Amino acid sequence: MSTQSDHRDDPGWFRAIATRTGRESVYLLATFPLALASFIVIVTGLALGVGLAIIWVGLPIGVGTLVASRGFARIERLRLHACGTVVEEVKVRLPAGTLWARFVRMLRNPDLWREALHGILAMPISCITWSVTITWWAMVIAGLTGPIWEGITQHYGATGSGSGWLVHTLGWPISAGLFDFGVGLSALLTLPPIIRGCAAMHIGLARALLSQDRASLERRVAELSQARDQLGRAESDGLRRLERDLHDGPQQSLIRLGMDLAAVQRRLEEGDVDAASALIADTRQLNDSVIADLRALSRSIAPPVLAERGLAAALATAGATSPIPVSLRYQLTSEPPQATAAAAYFVACEAMANAAKYSGASAIEVLARCDDEGGLVIEVSDDGTGGAALLPGHGLAGLRDRVTALDGQFTVSGPPGTTVTAVFPLR
Repeated sequence: MSTQSDHRDDPGWFRAIATRTGRESVYLLATFPLALASFIVIVTGLALGVGLAIIWVGLPIGVGTLVASRGFARIERLRLHACGTVVEEVKVRLPAGTLWARFVRMLRNPDLWREALHGILAMPISCITWSVTITWWAMVIAGLTGPIWEGITQHYGATGSGSGWLVHTLGWPISAGLFDFGVGLSALLTLPPIIRGCAAMHIGLARALLSQDRASLERRVAELSQARDQLGRAESDGLRRLERDLHDGPQQSLIRLGMDLAAVQRRLEEGDVDAASALIADTRQLNDSVIADLRALSRSIAPPVLAERGLAAALATAGATSPIPVSLRYQLTSEPPQATAAAAYFVACEAMANAAKYSGASAIEVLARCDDEGGLVIEVSDDGTGGAALLPGHGLAGLRDRVTALDGQFTVSGPPGTTVTAVFPLR
């Protein structure tokens, strides 16, 4: 069992304190210019947004200001992480809908306003902490090197420093250099707790405004519960659709196939070989059609090429079977998780099927890429008439539920044309 004396004899504790003090000092010295920049950007942007709210330009200015404050908040989290303090980022879901509806919903997001408030309040706090940090480090450096400067000034016949005048006025029996060294040593000994206290002010502010509060956690739990319900509905709708497809397609074809085989048997018993041969030829065509239908249904459940060769090959195969020419741009550098890849594949297939059935398009483009936050983005665009909508009980609504259940985002935009976009988080 280690004791306090053993801890102090270990030179590692001194190195740890020195390292921490150095990191936090660098953090505090860089805080003021960043806080000044965030204060100017946020206050100016919000003032312009409010002042121009009577016309349309005020809304995008306000949203842009909140987005900028989110950037400053992300920088602050990274800086705190470099100092050894982790502040978890609050995940903000980008709203769906039209552009103006997205703007309004972003302006109503309390998490974005908390980050903007942090960018404003960091300025007055940084004025205090930055001044204290500069002052204490100045006392350390100037005090410990005081004897050197006092010797130089006396050598050249100067009148001495302010500390020399103070020592002479107070009548202390020490030299000015020794007084400077004592001040520097005292500042050095108190530097770690002073720096630590200044950093703690910023850490407390960040944890209060940049981390998830109770309301954010409750909203997150509600979103996950809703996503779970949507996944259940999507799976139920998928099973019902599969049952309907089996009943209306392969099942009816198999019944007809059995009837045709019975007819062939009767023709053979009657000795009508020509009629039996014709029926056998029709039966073979019907059998090929049933096999094709079953393969299509199996692809809608779990495409083998997706598990065997990955998302890129699955998308290429789906595009090759489309009646409309499909161009694929695959920009992912690694294979996404199986559940995410399957959902992305189904989004692309459903969007291509809708374009072939309803849009009258002549070309389809499928794009698979990563967004700025490392998420998987699937975009399916066509040059058709547009007009696709998320109607309850339809294919696109089921896809939205599937994407939302994976904590993703699903949007449909157009005209001109139709663009189906799904974003899946990968981290």
